[in-house]
Amino acid sequence: MVELINQNFEENKKLYHSIERKLRAKLGDSVRIDHVGSTAIPSIMGKGIIDILVGVENSVEFESIRDILVGMGYYPSERSRTDIYQFFASTTEETGVGDTHIHLVIRDTDRYDEFLILRDYLLDNPSEAIAYSNHKKEILSRNLSRAEYRETKSRYVSALIERAKQKKR
Repeated sequence: MVELINQNFEENKKLYHSIERKLRAKLGDSVRIDHVGSTAIPSIMGKGIIDILVGVENSVEFESIRDILVGMGYYPSERSRTDIYQFFASTTEETGVGDTHIHLVIRDTDRYDEFLILRDYLLDNPSEAIAYSNHKKEILSRNLSRAEYRETKSRYVSALIERAKQKKR
């Protein structure tokens, strides 16, 4: 079961910066690291999980960073892995408040750009951010499984990304 909380944006920023410093120490300065997801947006509800986007130049760097993340104790999802993307979690248990999700993505791909487009769109459009938060609450009221919640939310996020892309044009 998914549980949403009223997130503390300032605390989330502090936690993100703490994690970023640890990542930067291992990954170096050439790797782009960004705070994404609901904890990067003020005033919206979420699961309290810090989502971090790690952008790399190419497949060689992707494999190298993948190995470093595993060495740091992050758990890769082989199910999520593609030639440009892989998801990592800070725990093998069902994740929740205070956990970390890392999205390792090759830069200059649609997948990478969409993380930043969505974050920036929600930051620039507070009413869309609140509508997104309300949508998450509404779909939770349906007592969906985590997989059903994720799928329903994913459709909404895809539509948000499309609106954000239209606005950028």
